[in-house]
Amino acid sequence: MKKVISIVLIVMTLVGLMIPVFAGAEGNTMYVNCENGKSLNVRRAPNGKVMYRVVCGSALEVDPVVPCPKGWAFVRVPGHTSGGYVMTKFLFTQEPGKYEITERKATFTKVSPFRAAARHLAELGTELTALRETPNTSAKTIRQLAEGDLLKVVARGINWSRVVDLSTGRTGYVTNLCVSKL
Repeated sequence: MKKVISIVLIVMTLVGLMIPVFAGAEGNTMYVNCENGKSLNVRRAPNGKVMYRVVCGSALEVDPVVPCPKGWAFVRVPGHTSGGYVMTKFLFTQEPGKYEITERKATFTKVSPFRAAARHLAELGTELTALRETPNTSAKTIRQLAEGDLLKVVARGINWSRVVDLSTGRTGYVTNLCVSKL
C-alpha cells in the first residue's frame, strides 16, 4: 500500500510540475505590422523558401518551443496547416491600427537639391509639420517643424519628400503637401 501511495504522489508531483510547461507551450499572440504595409513572408526555414504571406494586422501564434536564430520566430497562422518562420521585427504585441504608409523608401527619385520651407495645412488643425524617420504618418517623429522652417529637398516620391532639416542637419521625410519650394 505504501508503494502505491508513493507512486501516486510521484505521478501527481510530476503532473503538477508539467502544467506550467504545457501552459507556456501555447505561445503568444502577436500581430503583423510590415513596413511596406502589404504582407509578411512565412518561410519554411529562416531565410528559406516562402510558403505563404500574411497580411498586415493579422494575428498569429508564436511557438516558443521551436528553437530559432536571433531575429526569427516560428509561428502558427490561423487558416494554415503548417507553421513557419518569420522575422521578429515585423511582430508586435498590440494590434496595429489602419496601416498608413503611402510609399516605400525605394520609390524615391533623387533630385537636384533645392531649398524649401515647411508649411502647415490649416485643414489638419495644426501649425506644426512632422519630420519623420520613414515615409509613414505613423512613423517616429524626428522633430516638429514650424511654418517656414528651412529644408533641403534631396529626393521626391509620389506623396513624400526626403529632406534635410537645415537647422539640425537631420535627414527625414515630410509629406509633399507640407513642403513649399522657395
